[in-house]
Amino acid sequence: MDKTLTVSLSRTFDGAPLAVVDNLPGGGAELRPAQLRALAAALQRIADDCEARPVKGRHWTPEKRSYSMGADKTAALPAGLA
Repeated sequence: MDKTLTVSLSRTFDGAPLAVVDNLPGGGAELRPAQLRALAAALQRIADDCEARPVKGRHWTPEKRSYSMGADKTAALPAGLA
């Protein structure tokens, strides 16, 4: 599974961090243990990035990012390069 998750890092109505994730494996997805680990690692990176972004302030804007679930790719990719 060499898939890319597209994520919009945003905030909730009360200012808490929020990630909207596209391209997750759908219902009935059959995943091998390595694929599950890759998905878990990508989701962990998304959670870390989501919490690291400032959600308060006057000039705050949401951000789109892409996260690879490939075996060798661990960094977030800019949305246009995925």
